Amino acid sequence: MNLFIKLKPLLKRKRALPIFAVIGLLLLIIIVKSQPRLQHAQGKKHAVAVSYISLKKQQIKPEITGFGIIEADKKLQAKAEVSGRIVYINSQLKKGSFLAKDTLLLKIDDKDYLLQLKQAEADLLANQAQYKEMELNIENNELELKLALEKLTVRQIEYNRLAKLRKTGVISKSNLNGEKQNLLRQQQEVLQLKNKKTTLPSNLAIVNAQLAIAQAKLAKSQRDLARTIIKMPFDGRISKVYTELDQYVSAGGLTSAGQLFDAFSLSKAIINAQFPIDQFSLFAKNFNPQAFKHSKKNNMPSMSSVLSSLNLSATINDPSERFSPWQAKVERFSDNLDAKSRTIGVIVSASDSYKQIKPGEKPPLLTGMYMQVNLFGRPLKTIVIPRFALHGKQVYLVDKNNQLKRITLTNIQYHGELALIKDELKAGDKLITSDVFPAINGMLITPIVDNNVNKQMHIWLEGNGLRGKGLAEKAVTTKGSGEKQ
Repeated sequence: MNLFIKLKPLLKRKRALPIFAVIGLLLLIIIVKSQPRLQHAQGKKHAVAVSYISLKKQQIKPEITGFGIIEADKKLQAKAEVSGRIVYINSQLKKGSFLAKDTLLLKIDDKDYLLQLKQAEADLLANQAQYKEMELNIENNELELKLALEKLTVRQIEYNRLAKLRKTGVISKSNLNGEKQNLLRQQQEVLQLKNKKTTLPSNLAIVNAQLAIAQAKLAKSQRDLARTIIKMPFDGRISKVYTELDQYVSAGGLTSAGQLFDAFSLSKAIINAQFPIDQFSLFAKNFNPQAFKHSKKNNMPSMSSVLSSLNLSATINDPSERFSPWQAKVERFSDNLDAKSRTIGVIVSASDSYKQIKPGEKPPLLTGMYMQVNLFGRPLKTIVIPRFALHGKQVYLVDKNNQLKRITLTNIQYHGELALIKDELKAGDKLITSDVFPAINGMLITPIVDNNVNKQMHIWLEGNGLRGKGLAEKAVTTKGSGEKQ
């Protein structure tokens, strides 16, 4: 306070202000320089505990999943093949009805077709009689020609005898001329019979053609009459009915006037399942290449022989997993690639799904159902990992120095809740199965064997029905955010 009072007169002078500013700056520099230098304390690195499983090659059937719509193997759009009025309709001919093969469904008025049949039968009988008559004419012509030739021989001998007698003057010239006229008449008869013999086969051919026409008309009349009765061609189910009793229907054509009903077979259901092209390409790498080769030129292998060599199998499943799966047969591959979805079609079939009905557990495969198809290949040995261990396209490994190592995978074949890895991983690698955040390359970790995942993997691979369900639940409940598809 005393120092301030003493300096007060000095502070009032303008020249003193710069001096004090310089003194303050010098004091600040001295204070900063006198402070000790800051040093970073070296923190001790802590290892993060992680769970892992040791990888090894497993024997497994590769599997890919596709989706498609159920269709009936046999579909019928029944149309009238003859025109007429409906005089009978089965009371069971209704949408959704089950009908056995050969069940009488409809009858069309057959009176006109019965008349046509009678007329055709009469025409056939007339042509058959004419044909037999022509055969008799040919036979008679042969006999008449034979007799005429014998008569001609006799006349020729007689004429020659009279000609010799005329030279001796025993007979008159008029007698010789009379015999010559007889000879000429006989020769003319023979010529006529020979001409008739030539023309009779042509006449017989014409009659034969007329007979064939009459037979065809009779067959058509019989078919038309049979077509007035419509029966169920197979064990099936009615999907739509277009006609009613006393309604007039027209034969064939593209119009709706001749439509009767739609039905589909119950014996087999088919589905054109679509599979992603990238997944199918990985799946197809396991195919036997010899199945597509053929030894003989222009002799392509049949689809059945190719599929037999590939050893493919399939199941049809409800995507919501409410029902048990249906065993399916791989029928053929689709003939084109879907340009929009970039998927490949594989046609599979399931037989007698209506005979496997279990109320509340397993319904029949109905047309229009959207279903999942699992396609299985021949068994192979490959690295199998739980799908929840994927982080996008990467997995985390424990290296030999107990450090985290990130590996990017290029060929991943999904197998339900598992993934098959062919190239980037090898037996003996330690795969981290727990979540690590942040996952930094080279970070220290403390690996702990994950016995739960090992057990689940073993159960699934042994085929005890786990099918990855437990793994999926583990991924959600204990592992956190795994790779999602």
